[in-house]
Amino acid sequence: METTNSKKEIFALRIYSILMLLYAVVDILTVILPKFEIITIKLNIDLINYFFTGTGIALYTTPINMIVGYGLLRRRFWARYGVIAVMLTFPIHILTQFLWWGAQSLKDYAIAVQFLFVILTLLSFSKRPVKAVFGQTRSFRFISWHGLLAITIILISFSWIIFSLYWKVHAAWKFGYPFFIDRPQVITLEKPESSEVLVRYRKVRLLNASLLIPKDFSIGRLNRIERKNQKWVVSLQNQGVNTKGFIVFRNDFAYDELLDEPFGKMLGSRSKFNFEKYILTNNWNPGLLVIRSLTSPKGEAFETKEIHRNDLRGFLKEWQRGDAFFREFSIYNKEDTQCMGGTIMSVRGYLEENDILTILSSIEFLKPEDSGQSENHYENGLKSYKRGDVLQTQVEFTNAYFLSPENPDYIFMFAKSLLLKDPKNYDHVKNLLNNVLKLKPDHKDAQKLLKEIEPKPSKTRLPRPLGSQ
Repeated sequence: METTNSKKEIFALRIYSILMLLYAVVDILTVILPKFEIITIKLNIDLINYFFTGTGIALYTTPINMIVGYGLLRRRFWARYGVIAVMLTFPIHILTQFLWWGAQSLKDYAIAVQFLFVILTLLSFSKRPVKAVFGQTRSFRFISWHGLLAITIILISFSWIIFSLYWKVHAAWKFGYPFFIDRPQVITLEKPESSEVLVRYRKVRLLNASLLIPKDFSIGRLNRIERKNQKWVVSLQNQGVNTKGFIVFRNDFAYDELLDEPFGKMLGSRSKFNFEKYILTNNWNPGLLVIRSLTSPKGEAFETKEIHRNDLRGFLKEWQRGDAFFREFSIYNKEDTQCMGGTIMSVRGYLEENDILTILSSIEFLKPEDSGQSENHYENGLKSYKRGDVLQTQVEFTNAYFLSPENPDYIFMFAKSLLLKDPKNYDHVKNLLNNVLKLKPDHKDAQKLLKEIEPKPSKTRLPRPLGSQ
């Protein structure tokens, strides 16, 4: 009977150790070597990780997998204590994941499975049959090779927390980053009453969204981002010789690439709002220092606020540079399926805090239109042009161009509408007209207009919004 039990224990240990060694090999081939461009193997990493997470083997790091896995395979006395040490570090493993990736990264089912795995492993490796398999005739001693292994494993489990603390101290001492980032102040927005805002603002529909903008603003440019369809940025500024304020809107998510990378997958949340909140507020992941340094105003102290409305939520960054006040915002709808970001700049006394909140609280996401609606916007733009309604003309031609970016007539009329009110960026208009001629070389109106404005230089250049490409 004892021989039968011994064979069962040996068989289970071999399966256990082979899985550990296999996971170490997979990790080396799919994670470690590709980083050095030594080897590139494309496997379904998610499926592999799910399997090893479900077995509990994922609790081990690659070096420990190799050392302990080999020891178990050879039934070495010290390997048993290596396994017990790894199981005892489970709370540290969970704490590290929580600090680095936030609560949303903790999957209930994974924690439950791993916790059960830990309990069963500790119970199993404490039984007499397993001790007999390892030929154990002595007790555990700290001052020994197996004691050193157990202590090393426990210290390694704290390595990521120690690494985080080191970077926090280093960044605070050398670069002046705050040791802990304050949680954003939460402000609640209310939809503005029409009677209060119609005097100074006008409601427009741009890029599948509706919002209020100051009446003395006009559109300055509309660009595709990275040549991706339906990813655009539109700029508006006040009319007149001097730029007192500008507004830049974009309909893309600033962290799209990160969300699709392992960085986003590790976070465990597909919510864009939660992802941005994690980037803005996490205090422990050193990788975020680089991201925040690239997306934050250089050399400027700024304040971040979390904004809410019944059907909207987002963030607002505010900072000052000389007499200019900058506000960068990102807004998400309740379902997290649409988002809008942008920057609002104004000189002192032009757009106050209430104006900014009025603009942000007025944002409403509209049902996305298909390209078939571009003709309607174009026709409406021609009617507004005949009435002399400059802003509405620009808005309608903007939407036509947005929905059908390869139509030369839409591009031409959009470019022409930019010249109606004290244009400040002739270079952008020239680029639009050159694009028209690429699509339709014999476009006579575009040729004529290009000759008229060719000698005229741009008066000002709008600064690029933070996070834009």
